[in-house]
Amino acid sequence: MPYENDRELLLYALDNGMIDIDAIQQNILLNKRKKYLEKHTAGIWQGKNGCYYTYLPDEKAKNGRKLVKKTSMKAVEDAIVDCYKAMETEPYIGSVFHSWIDERLKYGEITKQTYDRYTNDYKRFIEGSRLEQYRFRYISEELLEEFIKSSIRENELTAKAWGNLRILIRGIFKYGRKKGFTSISITSFMGDLELSKNIFRQRTFTDEESVFTRKEVDKIVDYIDCHKESMINLGIKLVFETGLRAGELSALKAEDFDGNVITVRRTEIMYKDENDHCVFEVREKTKGRDGIRKVIVTDRAIGILKRIMELNPHGEYLFMRDGERIRGNYFTVHLERICRNVGIRMRSLHKARKTYATELLNGGVDEMLVIKQMGHTDISTTKGFYYFDNREDSEAVKMIQNAIG
Repeated sequence: MPYENDRELLLYALDNGMIDIDAIQQNILLNKRKKYLEKHTAGIWQGKNGCYYTYLPDEKAKNGRKLVKKTSMKAVEDAIVDCYKAMETEPYIGSVFHSWIDERLKYGEITKQTYDRYTNDYKRFIEGSRLEQYRFRYISEELLEEFIKSSIRENELTAKAWGNLRILIRGIFKYGRKKGFTSISITSFMGDLELSKNIFRQRTFTDEESVFTRKEVDKIVDYIDCHKESMINLGIKLVFETGLRAGELSALKAEDFDGNVITVRRTEIMYKDENDHCVFEVREKTKGRDGIRKVIVTDRAIGILKRIMELNPHGEYLFMRDGERIRGNYFTVHLERICRNVGIRMRSLHKARKTYATELLNGGVDEMLVIKQMGHTDISTTKGFYYFDNREDSEAVKMIQNAIG
């Protein structure tokens, strides 16, 4: 009786008892055993006491191997098979990391933008390090502490950069413990970890590098007013009046503006697609804790907003050019070009946001209102990272003279 394919022939043989399944399974097991034994390159020898010895890989040992003693050749071969079988199933830190971030992305706990940032931080801090030489189970607290301190020292990390690395370590080891890959309690480990402030590189910026002075802002605004009106120029002026982030500026819509209030409810994000190309899109949530905030605007800002809407009355977004939304980085590039043209130090659009925060604090605006305007959770963030002295020297001299008589 002819059969159309191998599958039908196999089913016929199985149905009629022509194939010994047990023998096939036994043969598979023997082949797997042979494969594991062939991986073992260390010798096996019998001692004078009649026992059998060999060296097995051991990532915890200083020389990377351990001596194994068994009473029979079969027992020592069983130990070899068990060792290499475990090595196939126990992951390295890279596998744990990718499983962790893949799961978080799958359930919407992180965005693709955050996923990309974690991936870049892993490549920067952990890829190629000693941690990748050990299977995850064999990374000890001692090894982890040594890695952290040497990474901070060798890479001259700032406290902020250490914060990024800390997020990775906490996430990887929490996930690893949940999956049974490690016994380390990362929460206890981090609580006991002592890092002196002196270990971090101190990143210092002068006031002149961090904010614009009032005279410099005037130069920028005068330059914009004297040149052809454009959406990007108007956007730059608006940031000096509102302190918006570049991504928030790019994602504004006409519906977000009502009276003296801008409701900031979305922002631009960037991530890499499967072809490693940069993708820019708008997310319906801002960087702040609540994902939305209301910004009180000045009469000057209202005038700027109205002019933008006159230039772009039907666009989906406030800032559009040739039918396309203007991306946030374009505003920074253009501001740096203006700085060059007016002969002042080049600074990004984020420095305009810091200038706005500085002006609010210098003007005596209530701190609770300041953090609402900025989208911060507390005033320490604003004062610690956004507040700088932007007064001219002549103004400072006058203030000091008035103070001391």
